[in-house]
Amino acid sequence: MTNHLATLPHRARRGLRHAYSLLVLLTLLCVAQTTRAQTSTSTFTVTATVLPSCTVAGGVPLAFGVVTPGVQQDGNVLISAICTVGTPFTIGLDAGTGTGATVAARRMTSGGDTLEYALYQDAARTTPWGDGTVGTSTRSSTGTGLQQSFTVYGRVPSSAAAAVGTYSDTITVTATY
Repeated sequence: MTNHLATLPHRARRGLRHAYSLLVLLTLLCVAQTTRAQTSTSTFTVTATVLPSCTVAGGVPLAFGVVTPGVQQDGNVLISAICTVGTPFTIGLDAGTGTGATVAARRMTSGGDTLEYALYQDAARTTPWGDGTVGTSTRSSTGTGLQQSFTVYGRVPSSAAAAVGTYSDTITVTATY
């Protein structure tokens, strides 16, 4: 077997040896880089707790306007609730602050005088809205995380009789969840 390097001029042999040495060096560097680039991994847990919650808001006042004796007067107002997603809740309305009022027979007051009215869940005014007692119902829903609006329908019956005056009442809206 002939040594082909031996037939090359001295300068060419030195250049090839140099190139060969450089190739060996680069190969060793690549291997060293590969062995240096090691990794280690770990994990961590991410947690959060979402508690059921509801926020309710009354609307603008429920204004019946001018009430004429012998004529029923209707009105309505929007109330709203924002409850966390999937939270079942009920909305109840209390009796108000009127003297002698109950959830079934609410009363606005003007001084010592009262004016009877009622609140309902439906436009036909057949389902009294209260706290679930005395023949009244609450309104049930499930939270969506967004504002949900509910209409409260009011009525001053034609049989309501009251003295001249400006009457008012305050109703508390309660979300139970």
